[in-house]
Amino acid sequence: MKRMISWIQVVISACLLLTSVQLLAANPVQQLEQLMAGFSSYSAEFEQYTTDEKGHKGEVSKGVMQVQRPNKFRWSTVSPFPQLIVSDGAYIWIYDPDLEQATRKKLQPGEANGAALILNGDVDALVKKFTISQLVDRNREKLFELIPREEGSFEKIQLFFADEKMQELKLVDVFGSETTIILSDSKLNPHLQADIFKFTAPAGTDIMIDAADN
Repeated sequence: MKRMISWIQVVISACLLLTSVQLLAANPVQQLEQLMAGFSSYSAEFEQYTTDEKGHKGEVSKGVMQVQRPNKFRWSTVSPFPQLIVSDGAYIWIYDPDLEQATRKKLQPGEANGAALILNGDVDALVKKFTISQLVDRNREKLFELIPREEGSFEKIQLFFADEKMQELKLVDVFGSETTIILSDSKLNPHLQADIFKFTAPAGTDIMIDAADN
């Protein structure tokens, strides 16, 4: 199992910050926009696993996540391997305590990918990068599918809601592997301490700075 979660997957995982609102619009884009509006912070527990192209399920990772709009998030994997990924709005830190290693990358809001656009609720910009359709539209259940307009790492992204709250996110890459993230105990607009989005490397940590930061 890869211990380093990619930046795109992390932000997409962190972007499951979708509020409970009354869905009045029939248009899929409008419905998704309503679901993504009306919140400034979010927290949840998560389970994440990958299924390969042959249907073999990989190891399950568990942890907690918090998000503060715009651009701040904390993604803490507890098991099977501890890992912390933090964005303070300017930089993203990826810290592996077992390896005593931390990597810093600069956050580029102006070059936002689809994940970051979902995180910040920018549906207008999102539709420029993805074709959005609705596969399921029942009273309690909504399933949206996002297909990239240009070739990239992912073939599609699916967002599943039950009772107007995000329950599951599925990412299908170009090789047929599926990453599934299941959320539970979600809280909308919780009070989050500002210091949880700051990272200070413990003594003895090997720090690597992304070349793009220089």
